Amino acid sequence: MNYNKVQRSWEVLAASVKSIHVLLIGVIVSVAMLAACQTEVVEVHVEVPNCQLQNFDGGRSFVVEAWGLPDEMFDIGEPLQLQMRASAAAHISVYYVSSSCKVIRLLNNHPVKATEIVDFPIQASGLVMTVKPPVGEEAFYFIATREPLDFLASGTGGDIMGNIGDTTGIASLDLSVDQFYRRLQDAKGRINPDDWSARTLRTQVIAH
Repeated sequence: MNYNKVQRSWEVLAASVKSIHVLLIGVIVSVAMLAACQTEVVEVHVEVPNCQLQNFDGGRSFVVEAWGLPDEMFDIGEPLQLQMRASAAAHISVYYVSSSCKVIRLLNNHPVKATEIVDFPIQASGLVMTVKPPVGEEAFYFIATREPLDFLASGTGGDIMGNIGDTTGIASLDLSVDQFYRRLQDAKGRINPDDWSARTLRTQVIAH
């Protein structure tokens, strides 16, 4: 056997083993770096507001009605379309408690004729309202009075946070949901029941 050939074979084998060892170390290091770079997924629980919605209906000498188009189920992103009608000539105000528990005045003392069907948003205003998240139940309160008045007035002031639109009297109210319902009940006790009528329209915000 040629000694030089045997020596060269062992040298080649040793170099091959060293190369494999280095390659394995590189693979292990790469796997370790990849594992370190993986993003940890953390689940964050977002609490959805939960309002205890109440109905507010009443009146004695005339009635106000309201309904959604085409029904009371609205998809997120869909334009809001409602209609209303009073059995006598009146001024209609609309209050809204959203699925995020915000209280908003949508319409303020809008005059209507007896039995006239009125679209909301009011067409002449050019206002378009789009349904916003979160999903859940909402409520619209249609209040008709024989004369224009601030149905929620308490005499303390400071209830209007800021006008959202000038043509229809839309404004965010500086009232919690519970305060809003107390104001409605107070008005029920101080205003002649022959001079007003109220109807609650419950709607549902959904996501398809």
